[in-house]
Amino acid sequence: MDIFFYWQKLETNLKSREVGYFGSNNSKLSVLAGRLPKRIWVFKTPKGMKGSIQLVGALIVCDEPRVAVKTDYPNVIYYDPFSPESVIYTDSNTPERIAEISGYFQYRFHTAFSANFNGDAGIQPLEANVVRGLEAMVADWSKVQVLERVNQPEKVYPINPFAQQSR
Repeated sequence: MDIFFYWQKLETNLKSREVGYFGSNNSKLSVLAGRLPKRIWVFKTPKGMKGSIQLVGALIVCDEPRVAVKTDYPNVIYYDPFSPESVIYTDSNTPERIAEISGYFQYRFHTAFSANFNGDAGIQPLEANVVRGLEAMVADWSKVQVLERVNQPEKVYPINPFAQQSR
């Protein structure tokens, strides 16, 4: 199982070097984290395209923080910003990609779209069959490692620089 996470502020977080976690007031995030997901697939609504979604990235989940995290959110899930598998899709903002992703999920998460991804609607489990379809869809998409999109990535320090990277 993976997690569908609607996060409109991802770019803002990357610019301010707030990486390594997603926080929410929604307890559903903790429930899904307890199911031991492999990845968090991050989505947002593209500017001026209400009713559509854009896949922004796929981040590898880890059970403990890889960077120092300071947050007031009661529910947190950690991802490994150092993993080569934690990626941002660089061409996901094209009309074709947005239409492809939106079409793939509109029928699966109809209630999430109608709720505009607020509350529980913005955090969904992605079961294996949906993940396999999503992986096949993005297999040839251009991507970069997440730290390439972080403002001053050299200032993002691992908590334990000797720890083995997650796979």
